[in-house]
Amino acid sequence: MKSKILILTLLCAALVAFPRLSTPADRATEEDAVQMVEMAGNMIEEMGDAALAQISDPSGRCFDCERNLYVFVYSDDVVLLAHPLRQNMVGASFSRHPEDYGREPVSVTVSNMIVGKAARDGSGWTDYPAEIPGTFEISTKHTYEKLFRHAGKNYIVCCGVW
Repeated sequence: MKSKILILTLLCAALVAFPRLSTPADRATEEDAVQMVEMAGNMIEEMGDAALAQISDPSGRCFDCERNLYVFVYSDDVVLLAHPLRQNMVGASFSRHPEDYGREPVSVTVSNMIVGKAARDGSGWTDYPAEIPGTFEISTKHTYEKLFRHAGKNYIVCCGVW
């Protein structure tokens, strides 16, 4: 009996000391997010708007369900162009209206921060609270955004990690 308790105690201690052993999938890293943005951005540079359907495809290569890693795209006027988890929002404008300053939803504020940073700096990172897909847990999402162009049109390609 004592040996079973000892084994159970050691197993619990190992899971606390090495938490990666207790998670089924590897956590996505900043480098993973940058690679996803570059892959999707290259698709856009080659194909333009035709790439958006592939980026929005939840079974496509721009979505890694196990690691909650996916690409989403905005236009430079803050219209959502592609998103594999929120396809019903594609085409929606998240631009700010002067009469709504201070009263707009967080999604509008965050979208404008992301697009503004990419338009101003070419690329960057934005942190904001977001729900982790498949849970009801809110955590800080660290999103990489980068400006890409095709045929005179600007695309802000994004991917974040928790």
